[in-house]
Amino acid sequence: MTQSTLFRLSSELLSTTQPWRHPKFLFVNGKFQIPKSARRSVRGFTLIELLVVITIVAILISLIMVGVGRANQAGRATVCRANLRTIGLATNTYSSSNKGRLPSPRTDTPSGWTSLKTDPNDSTATTREDAANTYIGWVHTETVSGEKPEIKDDKETNFALQNGSLYNYIGGENAYKSPQDPTTRVRSYSLNSFIGVMYCDDYYPQPGNISKGYNFDTRTISRISKPAETLLALPEWNQVKGNPGWNVNGFLGNPEITMNTTNGSYSNAKWYGAPSVWNPGFVNMARVDGSVDSYTIESPDLKNGILQSTYTPSSGYTDPDGDTYVDLFNIKKMLLPGKIK
Repeated sequence: MTQSTLFRLSSELLSTTQPWRHPKFLFVNGKFQIPKSARRSVRGFTLIELLVVITIVAILISLIMVGVGRANQAGRATVCRANLRTIGLATNTYSSSNKGRLPSPRTDTPSGWTSLKTDPNDSTATTREDAANTYIGWVHTETVSGEKPEIKDDKETNFALQNGSLYNYIGGENAYKSPQDPTTRVRSYSLNSFIGVMYCDDYYPQPGNISKGYNFDTRTISRISKPAETLLALPEWNQVKGNPGWNVNGFLGNPEITMNTTNGSYSNAKWYGAPSVWNPGFVNMARVDGSVDSYTIESPDLKNGILQSTYTPSSGYTDPDGDTYVDLFNIKKMLLPGKIK
């Protein structure tokens, strides 16, 4: 068999005294080495470079955190709108199941309920048709003796929600509480005081004080002339039962507030409750027709929570500088459009 040689190293190449040179390699003393001129220079980060990298990483983390915060806020606002939609649909389903009757916005039995008249300003008026019936508001917070556990007026619990007229239609406690609500209360939302009533019991607690034509009968949905424009529910901030306490009865803005078109001032302006401002510049709300939209806030005092932090419920809240009255006036027009102007 013939043998062939693939390559041959000369004696000079293998010599230990004569190095073999190559642009990238040296063969010295029987070993391959990389010449110093071909070696890449390797060095560490300088302090300035390290600080620049740390700064860039910190900026990226802050941008990510802002994005995550906005995403979480948007998600909570979406759930809040979904809760309002649930309340709106439950209200309409309740109405369909009760001959068109709307649920009451109150959370306790009105004073003198069994003797209320169809026209409280007329001494000869007959007793209203539903006065003899057991009264149950959409949320039931008044003390009911004999029930276990007892429902107490000094604190609103899940039992108040479960004993309300809308609970079976809403289907659980979660829809009563907005995920944007920072408090420990079980309910964030209130119904409009002017719907589902013979007249607004919240504004005039005693029948003898009712005047100026506010005894509108809105007990059935057919009596709401503009359901798509009429406020049904919104998140309310109320300090009656603590700071902030749970919401007492329905939401109410003074229906008598008027605006002077000449100078833009307001008369008869007083807050009896305030919408909760958890979104940047707007408040989510439900309408009587079941739709959900939002109201854009105009007043910086309401937008920045100044009204909420200084509200006192004893006689309503009169804004010292009047900044929030534009929102009070705008919300008033949603209470009962076509009747309250």
